[in-house]
Amino acid sequence: MRRAIFTLVVFIFVSFQISFAQEKATIRGFVYDSKAKYPLVNANIWIEGTNRGDVSDFKGYFEIKNLAPGNYNLVVSYVGYKQTKEQIQLKSGEVKTVEVYLEELPYFSVEEIVVLGRPAETYNQAEIGGREIMKKAPRDLGDFVRNFSNTSAIKKGGYALDPVVRGTKFDQINVQIDNGVKIEAACPNRMDPPTSHVQAEDLEKIEILKGPYALRYGPNIGGVMNFVLAKPKRFEKFSIGGNIETGYESNWNGKVARLTLFGGQRLFDFRIAGGVKDYKNYKDGDGNEIQSSFKIRDWTGKFGVNLGDNHRVQFSIRETYARDVLYPALPMDGRKDDSRIISIDYGARNLNSLINSVNLKAYYSKVYHLMDNEFKPTRLNVDAVTEANTKVTGGRGEAGLIFGNNLLYVGFDYAKVEKDGFRTRKMKTGPMAGKTFIDTVWQNSYVSNFGIFGEFRTGIYGFNLMLSARYDVNYAQARTPAPSFAKLFGNLSSKFHNFSFSGGLDKAITPNVQLTILAGSAKRSPNISERFINFLPIGIDNYDYVGNPSIKPETNNSIDLILKSKVIGGIFKGDVFYYYVKNFISAKIRSDLTPKNMGVRGVKQFVNIDRAKFFGFELGYTSTFSRTFGFDLNIYQTKAWDAVTGEALPEIPPFEAKTVVYYNFFDGKIRPELTIRAVARKSDVSTSFGETSTPGFVLVNFLVDIVYFKFADISVGVNNLFDKAYYEHLNRKIRTSGIPIYEPGRNFFINITMKVGE
Repeated sequence: MRRAIFTLVVFIFVSFQISFAQEKATIRGFVYDSKAKYPLVNANIWIEGTNRGDVSDFKGYFEIKNLAPGNYNLVVSYVGYKQTKEQIQLKSGEVKTVEVYLEELPYFSVEEIVVLGRPAETYNQAEIGGREIMKKAPRDLGDFVRNFSNTSAIKKGGYALDPVVRGTKFDQINVQIDNGVKIEAACPNRMDPPTSHVQAEDLEKIEILKGPYALRYGPNIGGVMNFVLAKPKRFEKFSIGGNIETGYESNWNGKVARLTLFGGQRLFDFRIAGGVKDYKNYKDGDGNEIQSSFKIRDWTGKFGVNLGDNHRVQFSIRETYARDVLYPALPMDGRKDDSRIISIDYGARNLNSLINSVNLKAYYSKVYHLMDNEFKPTRLNVDAVTEANTKVTGGRGEAGLIFGNNLLYVGFDYAKVEKDGFRTRKMKTGPMAGKTFIDTVWQNSYVSNFGIFGEFRTGIYGFNLMLSARYDVNYAQARTPAPSFAKLFGNLSSKFHNFSFSGGLDKAITPNVQLTILAGSAKRSPNISERFINFLPIGIDNYDYVGNPSIKPETNNSIDLILKSKVIGGIFKGDVFYYYVKNFISAKIRSDLTPKNMGVRGVKQFVNIDRAKFFGFELGYTSTFSRTFGFDLNIYQTKAWDAVTGEALPEIPPFEAKTVVYYNFFDGKIRPELTIRAVARKSDVSTSFGETSTPGFVLVNFLVDIVYFKFADISVGVNNLFDKAYYEHLNRKIRTSGIPIYEPGRNFFINITMKVGE
C-alpha cells in the first residue's frame, strides 16, 4: 500500500514537473501602425478562446507568459484599425517574438481631433465618451465638464455653465464642435456659452487638450475643448434603427425625452435626433428654492456620402431653442435663445504613400438672443429688454503628410465673428419716467482671425518629438459705434500679428514608465467684449463694463512635465504645470467714468495686467488589477496670481480630490458606482474682484449603470446622497441677496434608452 502511494506521489510530481516545464513558453512582441510604423499604445492582445492576454505599453510591447506548447491564434485589436489574427506555434520553453502591423480602417471620423495610439502622447489629452456621458444624466454640458480633472465651470443659474480649465476661461479656451466649428455667445452676460448649444444626449465624446500646445486647432492659451456629436452608424447593406430616450430628475422635477433615427448603407448614411427638456426650480440642501428653471428644444442631423473607402463628404445641421431660462446671478433672464449651426466636411485617408489625410471644413453658425428683467426687482423702476445677434463664418483645411517615420500636418483656419444688438430701457420712476433709451450693445462689431499652422512629429533615438507653430492675423472693428464710446476712445479698430509655437518630447524610460515634457508660447487676441462692450453689466460682478480698443493680446509661456507609469496594479499619471502669462486680460475700476445702469457700483474697463502666473498639478491613478472591482483617484489644484501685486487672480478653483469606486456584475453589464468629492476651503481669493472665502465640502454620489438588456440601457442613481448644503467657489452670487448660488440638494435620477436596430 505504501509502495502504491509512493508510486502515485512520484507520478503526480513528475507529471507536475513535466507540465510546469511545458508551461514556460512565452509570446512577446510589438504592435505598430502598418503605414507610419509607430507603436500603438494600449492595443489589446489575447489568445483566442482564452482569457490570457496583455495590453501594449508605450513602446507597443506586449508579453504573454506561461503558455503550454502547442498552436495558438494570437488576436490583436485597436480602435480605428482592422483586427488581425496570427497563428503561433510554440515549443516547450520557447520565447516567440513577433511584430504585428495593423491597418487603419477605411471608415474614419471627420469630427474627432485626436487619434489615440499615434505618437500623440505629446498632447496632454483627456476624453470622456459614450456611456460615461449618458449614465450620469447631464442636464447641461457646462456642468458635466466638471467631471474632468482640474476642470470647473462658472455658474450663473441652473443651465449654461461656462467651462474653466486650470483657471483659464471664456475665449482663453478654444471651445469647438466637431473639430473646428465655432459658435459665439450673443448675450453680453454669456447666458449662452458654446456649451449651451450642444445637448449631452447627442454627444459621442468630449475631448480636452490642456495647455496651449495643440496649435493645429486654433489660437488659445488655456486648451482645446472639442464636443464630438454622434456620427452616423456604418452599414454594408441598407439598415435602419434608432432609440428613444427618457429621463427624470426629482429635485428639479426635470423631464427629458429624445428620439434618434439612423440608417444607411455602404454608400450613404444618416443620423437624425431631436428632443425636449423641461426643468423647474431646484432646492438646495437646506430646502431653499433656487431660481433655475429652463426649457430646451433641439434637433440635429448628419448626412454622409462615402465616395469609396477613403473619401467621405458629410453635411451637418443643428438647431437649439432655449426658453425662459432663469439666471439669479444676472440682471436679466433669458427669454429666448435660438441657434443654428451648419457645416460641410470632406475627409480623405491613405491617398498615397505621401498624403495620409486631407480634411476640409466650412461652417456657419448664428445665435439670436432675447433677454429681459420681467422677473427681476428692477422691473419696478424700468422695463429692460435686450436683443442681440451673433454669427460666425469659418472654415478649416488640413493635410497630413508622411515622410518615412515622420508625420507633418499643415493647414489653415479662418473665423469671422460678428455681433450686434440693442437694449431698450423704458423708465418708470424718477425724473426720467416715461422716457425710452436705446443702447447699442455690441456696436455692430466684428473680429476676424486667419491662421496658418504646421505640426511635425517624428521618432528619434527612442523619443517621440512634436514641434508645432501657427501664425495668426487678427483684425477687429466697431462698425457703428455709439457716439459716446467713439468720443472716449477714438480709434475703433485694431490689428494683431500673432506667432505661437510649442514643442513636446516623450520617451518610454522603461516599458512601464513614460516621461513627457511640453513647452510653448501661445497668443490669444482679445474678443469683442474685451474690445467693444459698451457700458453693460456682463455677469462678472455688479459693475458696468466698457471695452478697450487698445487692449493687447495675451501670451502664455507654459511648461508641463508629465509622468505616466504602470505601477501597483494600475496606471499612474502625474502632471505639474506652470504658466507665465504676459498682458493677462483683466479689468480695473474707472472712477472717472459714469455708469449707465441703475444699481451698479461703478464702471470697470478691460485692461492688461503686465504678467500673471499659474502653477498647478494633477495626479491620477486608475486601477487595473481586477476586471470586477476597480477605482479611479484624482487629486488636483491650480494657483494663480498677479505677478506684479501678488494678489490672487479671481475664479480659480480650490484644491480637490475625487475617487470613483465601482464593481462589475455579470461581466460589467450591471455596474454600481460610488463617487466621493472632497473640496478644500478656498481662502486665497481676489478681494479687489469682490471674492470671499469659500468653505470646503464633501459630496457623495451613487449610481447603477445597467446595460444587461439588449433592447435598453438604464442608469439610476442619486446625486448629493447626504443632502449637503454647499456651493462651488466659481458659483456667482444671487443678485438680490449677495449669497452664492447653492448647488442642488439630494437629487434622484433615472435615464432609460430603448434601442431598435443596434
